[in-house]
Amino acid sequence: MTVWVWNSQESRFEKPPEDVDKWTLLAADSWLVVDGRVRAFDRHQARFADTAGQVGVGALVSAELWASVIEKIPKTGEWFPRVDVLEQATGGSRMLAFRLRPAPPRTRKLRVLIPSYSDPRSTPGRKGPDIALLEQLRKQAREEYDCDEVLLLSEDGYIIEGATTSLMWWDGGTLCLPDPSLGALTGVTSAVIRDEACAQSIPVEYKRIHHSSIVQRDVWLVNAASGVRRVREVVDVRASQHRLQLPNPTPPNELKLRLSRIERTERFNRFLERTKSQLCPL
Repeated sequence: MTVWVWNSQESRFEKPPEDVDKWTLLAADSWLVVDGRVRAFDRHQARFADTAGQVGVGALVSAELWASVIEKIPKTGEWFPRVDVLEQATGGSRMLAFRLRPAPPRTRKLRVLIPSYSDPRSTPGRKGPDIALLEQLRKQAREEYDCDEVLLLSEDGYIIEGATTSLMWWDGGTLCLPDPSLGALTGVTSAVIRDEACAQSIPVEYKRIHHSSIVQRDVWLVNAASGVRRVREVVDVRASQHRLQLPNPTPPNELKLRLSRIERTERFNRFLERTKSQLCPL
């Protein structure tokens, strides 16, 4: 991984004067680039500009910044770049940074953890401040339960989102997203999928789903890195005994239903692939 900080006066990236990982992360945004192609880059730009504005540095997010970001991304290979708002010391100066990172491994299946705790984030409405905490939770879930993702729950047990993913699920033929009052982050990939569902005249509703109901639904966790992934296994730590559950379509049409759910997932992943466009200089 390579990191640069943004010199807004000279409109260029520079090597940081010290280890920026010691600074406080106030906001961040990331996206997948494969051989110079990216999905919904304009939405990622807009989301980052909005969160940067929330912490007082929206004016630094300029066309010159994005042009320099694009210039830093190789035209070949798989990358997962990230832009940050960093604070050097509490109450100190704030600046923008750019990290060029290799893309993480991508999978199509997910084993998820229903944890014993409710959402532990300090700043749930903004992407960035809790990244280190969430990665630690995912690491713990991998080591202790062999799970890929951790669900974030409200105090009364409703699913808000995943540690690194947006929640979507199907209730029959209706695509469902979390009730906005739960406070999920604005997901770029989930918004792209929602818009496509509306374009296909698929009903879309904002609802709540309790963690105990997850195995009765076809549940998706989506993000920029991996697109749509179906929840295939659930480790429920809230059960009296730690319990592994499998989403279980109701017989007698179990096989037919399972195949239709797989095809639906793949159809939306093919759509997401088609929406990628070349990342061109501004």
